[in-house]
Amino acid sequence: MPLAPRLSCPTVALSNGLQIPILGLGTSHHGGYSHDAVVYALSECGVRHVDTAKRYGCEERLGHAIRESGIPRSDLWITDKLWRGDYGYTDAKKACLDSCSRMGVEYFDLYLMHWPEATQPGCSNREVRADTWRALEELHKEGTCSAIGVSNFLVHHLEELKDDCSVVPHVNQVEYHPFQQPTPLMEYCRQEGVVFEGMERSRYQNQSKRRGFRKTVK
Repeated sequence: MPLAPRLSCPTVALSNGLQIPILGLGTSHHGGYSHDAVVYALSECGVRHVDTAKRYGCEERLGHAIRESGIPRSDLWITDKLWRGDYGYTDAKKACLDSCSRMGVEYFDLYLMHWPEATQPGCSNREVRADTWRALEELHKEGTCSAIGVSNFLVHHLEELKDDCSVVPHVNQVEYHPFQQPTPLMEYCRQEGVVFEGMERSRYQNQSKRRGFRKTVK
């Protein structure tokens, strides 16, 4: 299969100096994954940024698609997300390594906490977030995650995390489109050096299918 020429996709610098491609191909559950579409996007369209999550249930299939595309791992930016059922220090570290194993990769370019709300009983959401983030900080230090961030966090969640932890999230991925533009959150992220990554869900009438496109906004 001929490989598409490497496109000069614009990038945005994270606070740790890494450059994240401004446009990414998202995957999802409920029919929001297409093996052929991923292979085509990588091998024919020059897409180099793919986004998934444990919650979507397609990590293993996405790994197969990446290998089938023939694109070297070093040329890709892979984002994965930690589901809230795996929050907590020990569970978070194990879940990340398990996701790497399912995808057949040694590291993620970006690893995100999927939601601010936790499901663990007996502790506040803030305590669980801080404990989970400590695990992500260690995964980052160990090289398993080149960058770490959060998804769907609001300003007060980010403020609490900043007070409780030592590494400020590199990215906050939030739904963003013409009908949802959280300007105060975007401004806060700019002020704090957190890259705001907008995610759009494409909805099809009378279907539950979702395919997302990620666009990074500095």
